[in-house]
Amino acid sequence: MEVPALAGPVGTADMAAMQNRSDEMRELRIFEFDEPGQPVSWRAREGQRVKAVEGRLWLTVEGHHADIWLLPGAVFALPAGARVWLSGESEGARFTLAETPAPSSWRWLGGLASALKRRFGERRASGAGQCPEPGL
Repeated sequence: MEVPALAGPVGTADMAAMQNRSDEMRELRIFEFDEPGQPVSWRAREGQRVKAVEGRLWLTVEGHHADIWLLPGAVFALPAGARVWLSGESEGARFTLAETPAPSSWRWLGGLASALKRRFGERRASGAGQCPEPGL
């Protein structure tokens, strides 16, 4: 596949458009089961979706009253923070795990919170109920 060349220098408006497009991107991983009935487990993150690609999948989600069967093409949005168990009914069953990242505004806010924690976290007291030493 040939990559198109840019017609001119990239300006601020072009960079903003690229940033907007990157917010629409998502990470996509493809998995294949070696053995039928052997589940994999993880704690779902925000924006994760499971899609059956080949074979029938058996999905158990913490907090759901019933198990879920996914046929090829079926997609299930995982609730953030829930423990998930997934297995294939037959050898070679495949699925994709897509993850849509948080919008850049949330990433920016998270970065700000981390920076503030680093900056002001150093001034915490060294023990319960103690004040920080003067000059820190």
